[in-house]
Amino acid sequence: MEKRLAATWFDTKEITRLREKSQAYSSKEDLWSWYVLRRLSIFVTILFMKLRLSPNSISWMSALFVVFSGFWLLQATPISFILAFFCYNIGYLLDCVDGEVARLTGKTSKKGYFIDLLIQGATLPVFLAMPFALLVLWDRLLLSPLELGVLYLVITLVIMALFVPIAYQLTNANQVNERDPVNKIRTKSFVFELAGVLLGLPGFFLVLFLLTLGTFITGFFIQPLYIVIFLLIMVLKVALRLVITVRSF
Repeated sequence: MEKRLAATWFDTKEITRLREKSQAYSSKEDLWSWYVLRRLSIFVTILFMKLRLSPNSISWMSALFVVFSGFWLLQATPISFILAFFCYNIGYLLDCVDGEVARLTGKTSKKGYFIDLLIQGATLPVFLAMPFALLVLWDRLLLSPLELGVLYLVITLVIMALFVPIAYQLTNANQVNERDPVNKIRTKSFVFELAGVLLGLPGFFLVLFLLTLGTFITGFFIQPLYIVIFLLIMVLKVALRLVITVRSF
C-alpha cells in the first residue's frame, strides 16, 4: 500500500493525522476520487462523526444519491443534467466518507461491505437511464416527469432484486478484495487511469455537466450526441473487458 495522502494546502496537523489514519491510497481508487473527492471527504467525515452518523447510514445515503442521479438523467433537461451531476458526485463523495468514518471509529463490518456492493449495483440503473434519456430527447418516449420517475423506479427495483443476492454471495465469498484484470491494467499508467475516469460515470457526468453549462452560454445542445458516443464506447469497453477477463482464467 503506497504512502500517499490526498492533502490540501489548508490542512491542519489534525486533518493530516486523520487523513493518515483513514485515507491510505489504494490502487483501486480512480483519479476523480483521489484528486477531487478525497480532498474534500475528510471534512465531511469530521462533520458526520460529530453528528454521530454510522458508516452504514452514510453508505445508504450514498446509494440513494447515486440512484437519484439516474432519475435526473432520465428527465433529460439541461437543469436535470446539472442535478444529475451533483447527485452522482454527492453519492460518490459519501462512498468515500463511509469508509473513512468506519476506519476512524473502528466500525468496519461485513454489512458495510455488503452495502458498498449495493452502491456499485446502484450505478446499473444509472447506465440504463442513458438510452432512455436519448429516447426522451428524441421524442420517442413521450412520458410525463412523474411517469418517467415511475419507470426508473421499476428499473431500479428489478436490478436490485437481482443484485442483492449476488452482493450477499460476494460478501461471504473468499478473496472479496481481489482486483479484476481490467482494474490491474487501468493502474499501469496515468493515461489508462485517465481513460478509466473519462469512460466511467465520473467522466460521463463531468463532461455532461460542462456541455450543459456550454448550452446556457452558446445555445448549442449536443448532449444527445455525447450520450450516443458514450454508449457506443461503453459497448466496446464491455466487450473488451469480457475478453480480457475470460483470458485471465
